[in-house]
Amino acid sequence: MISDDRAFVLLKRRVYADRGMDCEQYKENYLKRRIAVRLRATGADGYLDYLNTLKKDPDEYTKLLNELTVNVTQFFRDGDVYGKLREVVMPAITEANEVLHSRTLRVWSAGCSSGEEPYSIAILANEVLGSEAPRWNVRVMGSDYDDKSLAIARAGAYRGLELPPEIDAERYFVIKENGGGLEYKVRDELRARVKFEKANLLEYGARRHFDLVLCRNVLIYFEREVQARIVETLVGSILGEGYLVLGKSETTGPAVSKVLRQVFPAERIYKVIPGERLGARGGRNG
Repeated sequence: MISDDRAFVLLKRRVYADRGMDCEQYKENYLKRRIAVRLRATGADGYLDYLNTLKKDPDEYTKLLNELTVNVTQFFRDGDVYGKLREVVMPAITEANEVLHSRTLRVWSAGCSSGEEPYSIAILANEVLGSEAPRWNVRVMGSDYDDKSLAIARAGAYRGLELPPEIDAERYFVIKENGGGLEYKVRDELRARVKFEKANLLEYGARRHFDLVLCRNVLIYFEREVQARIVETLVGSILGEGYLVLGKSETTGPAVSKVLRQVFPAERIYKVIPGERLGARGGRNG
């Protein structure tokens, strides 16, 4: 008979094999607590029984992944990722663009949910550019397939907003009382730099080119083969030696490993390798 510890290992391996989610990124106690929620919800008698549930009911994967990732979006989520973007990635992009006599910065937030990430990136760009910001054409695109989330993103009004201490909230938001609490409305100057559109990543072609693409905690909801197709699309949309940011428990897979260099492994930040290109499927030519 398989022990609980062995069954737990098998479950983690199955989640990785089917969804590419690296459960080893989580502390074991946290992982067991979150999985226990789904065991109770499904009535599964242990990890092995739950494995059978996943095989019989693919929809259970979505519920499990939501439980593991605590699917709550917020401004500047994962501060260490934004730290690397601020300190290294964005300065490198702006410097490279200036060498090419370009003052345009293009960013794509794929799977942007209710818009916190695109607005965070626009704020970050403004902070990095400093006094030079008015001279730059910053364009951030947020895409999602959920109409309700996009409606919230376009409205740009949020409650319970928490920003890093170095960010002046009043510079980017109109703050007012609304319904007994504070509402933070994105200022027009910031809104002008962020656009939203409905997009299915499975059907999205490399129609535009970006210096930086973020797609965090999205891939884990798809089968591995589909993940590979999506990553190829993302990479095919990156200009020159631009950057790709994935969720901390996500990986690119072997299909695109030859064209990406992992510059910050812990933060899952990749850079396109000079001279390497994907084939036609990913929108790049050799």
